[in-house]
Amino acid sequence: MKNFRLFIAFIFAGAILFSCGEDDKGESNAAQEKVKNEQIKDNTFNLALSEKVQGFDPIKVVDGFSFQVLGQIYEGLLKFNEKDLTIEPSIAASWEVSEDGLTYTFKIKKGVSFHDNDCFEGGKERVLTSKDVKYSLERACSNVEGNYAYNLFKNSIVGAVQFHENETINDVEGIKIIDDYTVQISLLKPSANFLNSLAVINTSIVPKEAFENKSDCFVGTGPFMLDKHDEEGNKTLLKRNENYHLKDKEGNKLPYLDKVVVHYVSNSQEKLEMFEAGKLDVIVDLPSASIKTVVENQISDFEAKPPKYVLGRYPELVTSYLQLNTMVEPLNNVKVRQAIAMCINKTKIVDVVLNGEAYGPANNGIVPPAIKGYDYESIVGLEYNVEKAKQLLTEAGYKNGEGFPTLKLYNSGKESQALRVGLEIQKEFRTSLNINVEIVSVSFAEKMKAEAKGDAHMSVAAWLADFPTPDNFLSITYGATVPSSMEESSFPNGSRYVNKEFDKLYEEAISTIDEAKRNEICLKAEQLMINDAPIVPLWYNENYRLLQSNISGYQPSIMHIQNLIYVKKIPKLKNTQDKEVE
Repeated sequence: MKNFRLFIAFIFAGAILFSCGEDDKGESNAAQEKVKNEQIKDNTFNLALSEKVQGFDPIKVVDGFSFQVLGQIYEGLLKFNEKDLTIEPSIAASWEVSEDGLTYTFKIKKGVSFHDNDCFEGGKERVLTSKDVKYSLERACSNVEGNYAYNLFKNSIVGAVQFHENETINDVEGIKIIDDYTVQISLLKPSANFLNSLAVINTSIVPKEAFENKSDCFVGTGPFMLDKHDEEGNKTLLKRNENYHLKDKEGNKLPYLDKVVVHYVSNSQEKLEMFEAGKLDVIVDLPSASIKTVVENQISDFEAKPPKYVLGRYPELVTSYLQLNTMVEPLNNVKVRQAIAMCINKTKIVDVVLNGEAYGPANNGIVPPAIKGYDYESIVGLEYNVEKAKQLLTEAGYKNGEGFPTLKLYNSGKESQALRVGLEIQKEFRTSLNINVEIVSVSFAEKMKAEAKGDAHMSVAAWLADFPTPDNFLSITYGATVPSSMEESSFPNGSRYVNKEFDKLYEEAISTIDEAKRNEICLKAEQLMINDAPIVPLWYNENYRLLQSNISGYQPSIMHIQNLIYVKKIPKLKNTQDKEVE
């Protein structure tokens, strides 16, 4: 891993390297300035994701792939700045909070319209008002099947639980319309994350006409409109929203792009070939081994002035982990779970199995280093210790693995990281503990369903932060989301872990406004959970992005936010030998 990083550093000592929080600047700045306001004829932005979008209803989004697509179509009251993750206005023009922290008053931006669509009279756009905000937030509190947004509001908004559980109640008590452009929301108690919850895709503002009168009509206010989802062609086509409400500093209408095409390509080599052929403008999840190959084979493309490609690497708000179903035997035994955790060599997984494709092994807890101000290193993880693992297994009644049932480990993708890691775990368990593991390879959607329904004994999962706080990572083991029946979804707590002390600390944390104090509470809760091992953190994620150098205005995000509003395709630049950069 270290050797490869040194190689990358050496290669890019004289080339453009972009990273989160920095603009794409290098020796071609002067040339870039001359053409930055020009457009090319084919103003289509092509990007690739490894998995297909799972649906277009924002309240049901639970995966990072769908989030990146739907984020172009829908907008919420607020948004995260993709660069520093601070909260910014979106559909809301401004807001005020009462002194007791229980009442939020939002002023809605005037002149915001929904996309042109047949669900509206005459097929034209309709102006957004407070009624749409109320409808959308109440829909997020509803009992619509698969509604993940409810998890964000049920413990915060007054009347959300009653509305969700009683169909005879027509309104959420805590959501009130003051006038056409003012909405007031009342909370049960102060919430550290309420504003964050209004910036995620699940709480986007949508029109009633689209989501109640038509089953396949997905309309928002975002910069792009859904043109076509080509299931057979493995791509989603988005087109420019001509009535988008934002303009740039010069008063030009946004977005700059005419179209966005999202290609679904699971094979890394196929992505590279498409990128090199100019069929992709950016690759957002390229393995480090593939990066090394493309750099070695095409070093001249990076050394050219200006370079043909731009490469960036940065940590992410993502942690990958082994999820254990704590409601099935023998995983309901804490000593078994601890033995499993202590049998996994995380350093080997990162260095050998992943070929360094990670920020580092998750030897501490589930909260990654990318969370600012959180002392993640103070969490003491369960160390790699095979002899101790054998002892714990013996104490649990399974000496030398005798009588231990075969565990099913679910994975998605034939060439995925998760599969490679799963195979390594299978080998380690068999060699060290005499435990048999059956690898079950299914589609991404099927894997998520198996996790939610409790069918998987284990699975290699990853959590992408909904918002940049430590408690958001702890939400995946919060017991209040666990239903009594194994037939009901337990998402996001796929481990079905329930610990009253942990839950009490978690609830205290999300109600604590002071950040330093909240972090202290989270550290206590996280250490408790790590000791119980309902999940085993494996590695902290890191990402490589490869970008065509004629793309302007693209800002990488450690939270996978794809803000394409300011992206522009500019004319191809000339290199120092006056040869066109293809």
